[in-house]
Amino acid sequence: MIVTARTTLLCILLALAIGACGSSPPVQYYALSASGGADLANSEDARTMGLGPLRLPEYLNRTQFVTRSSGNELQVDEFNRWAEPLGTSIHRIVAADVDGLLDELVVVAFPYGTVIRSIVDFRLHGDIIRFDADQSGRVVLEVQWGIWSDDSVTVVRAHRSRYTTQASRAGNPAAVVAAMNEALSLFSQDIADEMASVL
Repeated sequence: MIVTARTTLLCILLALAIGACGSSPPVQYYALSASGGADLANSEDARTMGLGPLRLPEYLNRTQFVTRSSGNELQVDEFNRWAEPLGTSIHRIVAADVDGLLDELVVVAFPYGTVIRSIVDFRLHGDIIRFDADQSGRVVLEVQWGIWSDDSVTVVRAHRSRYTTQASRAGNPAAVVAAMNEALSLFSQDIADEMASVL
């Protein structure tokens, strides 16, 4: 009788453990997107800019969302992830946004192939210092960047920019991604404004 009771108890505990493992929320995947508010047609005499590389800090080189909590603590979310590497998304989105804002400039996202590299008139390089949200839904994008001509002459001096946006709902991954899109759009607008004075 004691053996049977123990066996029954072990079966119940095992069933509870299996049930707990099976109740984990599904992983959700998200992607950044270009603003899409401008015409992507370029003029026939448009010049070309290679956008990137924009180096990411190591804490962002992961598929999981990273949220900043109090102090210097970072939280990694196992259930909300990027559908593609964040660095790839940033290059693609900013290139598309800047290209859409300037008819006289074709913008190619890093990494670009040998053929494209040989016809690039300008190159934007930089470092993303920070790109994350805090627990209140505030997104901060901080980036050091500059633009050089193909012969390494400074076109836009290197400087540090900071963009802050607010998610419509704190803790909501889709709202945070929308705020991150907005921050990248602000960065793209600054690039376009600088290049408009050069072209």
